[in-house]
Amino acid sequence: MRLEFLCSYRQSSYLYKTGKMNNMKKNILLIDDDKIFNFLSEKTIMSLGLANEIHFASNGQQALELLELTRSGEIQKPDIIFLDLNMPIMNGYEFFEAFLAMDLPDKHLITIVILTSSADPNDLKKAKSLGIKYYFNKPLSQEEIKKMIVQEFALQLN
Repeated sequence: MRLEFLCSYRQSSYLYKTGKMNNMKKNILLIDDDKIFNFLSEKTIMSLGLANEIHFASNGQQALELLELTRSGEIQKPDIIFLDLNMPIMNGYEFFEAFLAMDLPDKHLITIVILTSSADPNDLKKAKSLGIKYYFNKPLSQEEIKKMIVQEFALQLN
C-alpha cells in the first residue's frame, strides 16, 4: 500500500492518501480547529481502514473552499463530513447553512456528522431540527463510526 502525505498551508488542508479507492473506503472531511482532536479522529478512522482521503479544515470557511475544489476535481467529494460546532471565523451551524445553499452536485450523498465537545442539550436539539442525523461527542470512537457506516453505507467494518 502506497502512502502519500501532501500539505497545503494556503488552505490548512492535509491530504492523506492510502491508495486506490474501493467501495468500502470513504473520502472524509474533518472540520475542527482543534489539531489534537483532528489527530485523534484521523487515527481512529485510519485504524478502521475506512479512509481513502482525509482532508482537514480549521473552520467552516476553509471547508467551503475545499468543497469548491471538488468541482474542478482537485480533490474528491467527501462521503462523510465530521463537523465541530464551535470554531472561529465560521462555526459548524454557519457552515451547515452555507453547505445547504451550495450548488454542489450530489451533495445529498454526503453524510454530515456533528463531532463536538459541547455538552449543551440545545446543540443536540438544534442539530436534530436541522436534519443532522448523527451527533457524536469527542473523542470519536470506533463504535460510533462503525454504527454510522452500517446505517449509511450498509458496510460492515471489522
